[in-house]
Amino acid sequence: MTDQLLTSKDVQKITGIKSRATLWRKSRNADDRFPLPYKDGTHYTRWKLSEIEQWMDHLETV
Repeated sequence: MTDQLLTSKDVQKITGIKSRATLWRKSRNADDRFPLPYKDGTHYTRWKLSEIEQWMDHLETV
């Protein structure tokens, strides 16, 4: 089964992150452990649902 790929809007809905700027800031912060997006070309950026879920599960255990 392939992993579902999420847009930035999808990730914001799932995680409750309010702004795209915050989403990108979290993606660049190694200390936050937020999943890195996957890029295909210059206009296509997506996150894997399984990685977002793992990140959220990690937050619940901290």
